[in-house]
This record gives sequence, structure tokens and C-alpha cells, in this order.
Amino acid sequence: MKKIVLMAYLIAATAGFVSAQTINITGSVKTRDGDALHLAFVQDKQYKYGAYTDSLGNFALAVNPYSKLKVSCRGFKDTLISINNQPTFTVTLRPVVNIVASRSTITPQANPNLDINIITMTDEASLVLSNPPGFTRFAFVDPFTKKNVYSSPNRFDAAQGAIMPVFHQTDETRGSRYLFTEWVHGYVVDAVDSVIQSPLLFFNYDKMGGGLLLTKDKHTAIEVYRENVRSFTLFDALNQPETFTTVPEIDKTHYVQVIALGNNYKIYKSVTTRFIKSDYHSDGLASTGNNFDLYEDDFTYYILNVKTNRLAKIGLKRKALKQAFAADEAKADTYFKNNGGDIDDGYLAAMGDYMNK
Repeated sequence: MKKIVLMAYLIAATAGFVSAQTINITGSVKTRDGDALHLAFVQDKQYKYGAYTDSLGNFALAVNPYSKLKVSCRGFKDTLISINNQPTFTVTLRPVVNIVASRSTITPQANPNLDINIITMTDEASLVLSNPPGFTRFAFVDPFTKKNVYSSPNRFDAAQGAIMPVFHQTDETRGSRYLFTEWVHGYVVDAVDSVIQSPLLFFNYDKMGGGLLLTKDKHTAIEVYRENVRSFTLFDALNQPETFTTVPEIDKTHYVQVIALGNNYKIYKSVTTRFIKSDYHSDGLASTGNNFDLYEDDFTYYILNVKTNRLAKIGLKRKALKQAFAADEAKADTYFKNNGGDIDDGYLAAMGDYMNK
């Protein structure tokens, strides 16, 4: 239940600063024959909030009530819809090409013969896909897992290199340096505020290196230049979003996760991952340490007071939150009085939304 609540707030917190009231909308995207469209992308054109439709063609999104929705799906014509403060939508897309799919749910089919050139992409442009000039590949060994991965220097400004991440660890390794154990769908808001998304693209986030990884074939990948990224949102297997953005005051080398955004407060979560090598030892009588390698995550939370521009590190305690929300102490006390339970990401997201009203 907490994960579902958190999803609603993370959807609204994708691409920068919230400067107007939002409403929560729901809807479905279908073909003219009534077939559900899976992975259609629904975007608030004004504030760049976005969501993918699920396997039933349904979506949920927080939007500006007077903006426009852009609905796009590979193989279908883009559609613009005025929101006009409506809470629900049924969108029908017209095809431009034939798509091979089942009748019950149509998922855009990636073409393995296409390549990618992300340097020229804008939110209005089709993806032009080609291998970068000067593309060469060489192998190196990950210093932590001792496994071969791949790197590729090239002249593209869009990427720092190509790698092939190992998402699945051995039985002797626990945890992961990557956010997800598989490639996932997502979208990026770039430095010029354009939304970059396509069902052809898959992403993952390297929690140790701090890189946003992008692939089209799930075998080789590029790390997108940090200078080109304002924020990105990745969707897990259950279509739940996780949003990250750049906050150099918190971490200059890693993205930070967005918990809540608003005109009054912003809440962030810093994720750092360290590798701890097996240190098991036994003298025959007693044993110490672990007999497995471990990727261990550490989380640090921050609250930014937008009006004073004061950034405060917080612990997940009521006392720490009261200090961070000292400018609105009475409002914070009211929230604490009416909301009990453990203070976790979902609790912070809900409180951030309340304090921003």
C-alpha cells in the first residue's frame, strides 16, 4: 500500500520545479478496435510529467489542470488533448504503420536493426539511430566483481562510454550496484527541458558509479553525459516510477532520488552503494565476518526550504522533521497528529505533498 501511495507522488515529481497546482488524472489508451496499448507515453506538455500505460492500457498522472496531454506510441499518430480540469480520459490512437502484436494488448515492437543517436533527440523529433563515428570497443574488468564488462570511448557528446553491466550477481554476492536487476523503460528530461523517451530505449542506474545507463539491445550500453540530464524517471516491472535529478549541493557525482517537490519544500534521498568483500575467517573454534561479497546501500535524506534556499540533512525521526519544517511548525504538528506509523519514503512523500499545499 505504501508503494502505491509513493507512486502517486513520484509521478508528480519528475522534471524540475512545480510552479502551479496539479490534479491527479487517470485514463486509458486504446486502438480504434478497442485494443489496449501497452507502453504508450502520456505527457503533460507544460511541466514534462509523464507516465507509461500498463499492460491494460491504463495510466495515472499528476498534471497541470489547464495544460495539454501529449499521447504517443510507436506506430501510432501522436495525439494532443486539452486537460481542462478533467479527471479521466479515454484516448484512441490511429495507426501509421502495422504493428505485430496480440489483439488484447498491443506493445510497441522494437526493431533490432535500428541503432541510436541520442545527441540529436528532442521531444518532437523521431529517434535517428546510428552507431557513433569512431566507435571502438575494448574489455576491462570491474574492480569489485572481477567480471568482464565493456567500455567504448567515442566522439559523441551524449555519452561517456559503452559498457555491458552485469545485473545478476553470483550466489556468493548479495545486493547489486545497479538500481534494477533488469533493463527498464523510462524517460529523460534533458538540459534544455526536452523529454527523451521511446519504447526502443531501456535504462538502468549505476548506484556506485553514478551513471545513467542506456541501451537498445540489452547487450551493450552507453552512459549518458550528466551535463545532458536534468532528471530521469525509470519504471520497475510493476510500472512504478522512481525519479532522480541533479542536485550538486548534495552530490556532484551521483543523481539523487526525488521524494517530493513543491513551491515550499523539496525532499531528496541520496543513495550511495559500497562494495564489501567477503571477510570470513575461522580458526576452528570461532568464526567471524561474512562468507559472501556484499553491495550495501546507504541512504541520506535532505529537505530543501525553497523560500530560504536552506538545505538540511535529516534523519527519519519526528524531531528532525520538525526542525526541518520549523518555518511551518504548526502545519507540521497537525500532520504528525493525524498521521502515525513508520517514517519511510512513502510517509515523507505524503508529508511533502501536505506541506506544499
